[in-house]
Amino acid sequence: MKKLLNIFAVVTLSAVLLASCNTEQITKVYEPDGPAYSFINKAGSFTLPATNPEFSVKIFRNTREGSATVNIAATPSANVFTVPSALTFEDGEGAADLQISLTNEAAIGLVYTLKLTIGEEDVSVGGVGTIDLKVNLAYNWISLGNGQFFDSWALYSINTVEIRKAEGFERYRVMQPYTKELLLEAEWEGWLGGPQSAYIEFWVIDDEKHVKWDTNWYAGLLYQGNAENPIKHYYPSALGASLAGHDAKSLFIQDKVVRLRPAIYIDGLGGWQNSDNFSYISLPGGPNLNDIL
Repeated sequence: MKKLLNIFAVVTLSAVLLASCNTEQITKVYEPDGPAYSFINKAGSFTLPATNPEFSVKIFRNTREGSATVNIAATPSANVFTVPSALTFEDGEGAADLQISLTNEAAIGLVYTLKLTIGEEDVSVGGVGTIDLKVNLAYNWISLGNGQFFDSWALYSINTVEIRKAEGFERYRVMQPYTKELLLEAEWEGWLGGPQSAYIEFWVIDDEKHVKWDTNWYAGLLYQGNAENPIKHYYPSALGASLAGHDAKSLFIQDKVVRLRPAIYIDGLGGWQNSDNFSYISLPGGPNLNDIL
């Protein structure tokens, strides 16, 4: 009997000690020395208007009591960001926005990356201490209404087209400059089926109102109907340095009227790159091309 009592006492003492250990493990909670912070996500992306390229990243903290400041480290892919090195939370705030902007050196069409980091000692338990961002600029295109387009090489008739303008820039798009009906009217049957540009985008490059476009556009024509030989309307110097003298022929020839001088070419074969086959654009409010051509 005494032996059984001794065994019972040992078991009881072990259970008490085990319960005591478990209680310590359960009730022990990590308490940071001060406020702790976190991003909401590990990654994000922003497409910003070129006229006002600003955005914000939200940061949270684990308390609303008192004001506090957290340091933020920024690692950009290029020196085009303006990023505060710290963010201050006012008393009562559990979240705050880190305001970021892009400088004038940022180019439209490129994707920039930016890594933001909260110091390891300031990150909340289970929080996100680093966020990777992708940022790019885009034009805000505004419709100006209907204008006119005429390609003297490819078309017989003047096309009524929508004209768009990049807000804040002298940059334009001629929407749907070619149609199958207009090309058939111009007797291109058998040469149709090539790639066709949804728009021709051009922009002013100097005070004399010369204009430029990216590399080339497509009218939707194939040389002799061969799918391997699309006909391209090149910006002259983009086709070859020897054609650079023709670049200056593309410009505003009067108010609201633009003349483009493409180098029309089939890669690997040749073309009409040395001939002045002009295209004309009348912007909304400009003269009727039928009256001036």
